[in-house]
Amino acid sequence: MKKIKHSKFKNTGFIFELLVRQITSEIMSANKSVAEKILKEYFNSKKELSKELKLYQYLINEKYNSESKAEQFINTILQARKRLDETKLTREKYNLIKEIKETYNLDEFIKSPISNYKTLASIYKIFETITSEEQFDPTDIVSSRFTIAENIINSSIQNKDVKIKDAVLEEYRKQDDDLRAVSYKLLVESFNTKYKNLTEEQKGLLREYINNINNTGKLNEYVSNEVFNLVTNLKEVGSKISDKVTKIKLAETIANIRKIKSVKKIKEQHLSALMMSYELLKELKESIKK
Repeated sequence: MKKIKHSKFKNTGFIFELLVRQITSEIMSANKSVAEKILKEYFNSKKELSKELKLYQYLINEKYNSESKAEQFINTILQARKRLDETKLTREKYNLIKEIKETYNLDEFIKSPISNYKTLASIYKIFETITSEEQFDPTDIVSSRFTIAENIINSSIQNKDVKIKDAVLEEYRKQDDDLRAVSYKLLVESFNTKYKNLTEEQKGLLREYINNINNTGKLNEYVSNEVFNLVTNLKEVGSKISDKVTKIKLAETIANIRKIKSVKKIKEQHLSALMMSYELLKELKESIKK
């Protein structure tokens, strides 16, 4: 018996998440989104891919507080997966990957890290066990089921309802139901509760982070330039402020963001620090005008 081999190209949930990220990048670049067109074409309600995606999303999003309920739910989803048209689904996946390959650099496209990758891979594996005639290693099957069950149970304890409001994503809320889930997968959601109206600098930073998350050199160069500009602007604004407490806060902010220039890999906490620095700069500029 062999191990179940995971295929990123055939993992519907994984490809969907990458398309969502690509849409974010293209929208924030003020370009017409090709990824949106692909997503609408292949994940509309008439497609078998859309049906399989919903099963992925059930296993990702549904929450239960006990192992027995989680296991029963997994079994129910597997029964639903058996009822999908395998021939139609295979053809749709082939055409989807073909179009992505014709539009983007496929190697670059699939390199983006996905936070729930392990769970998505485990879902793919248990789907393989019921659609393939191969005899797979039982330990691999159990391990995959355990990963999914653990996600269902643990996430139930930690689950929070987050309301997202961002002008950048407003266009998507006007689209049909098939695209409603898109906005909830975007990196931008991490900052929407903090910033109501993103400045062009903030949008630019988010765009660069999304586009170059795997290109450390290019991202670090961009961030280094932004740190320089931020420090320069904060100092200029600071020279016009007389309040001592504000000056201390400003000095601390400048010292902290300067440290970001020396980090080897830009992480979300660095991104957050820069976003807050932009926000501080905006507030100080507005206070001077009053």
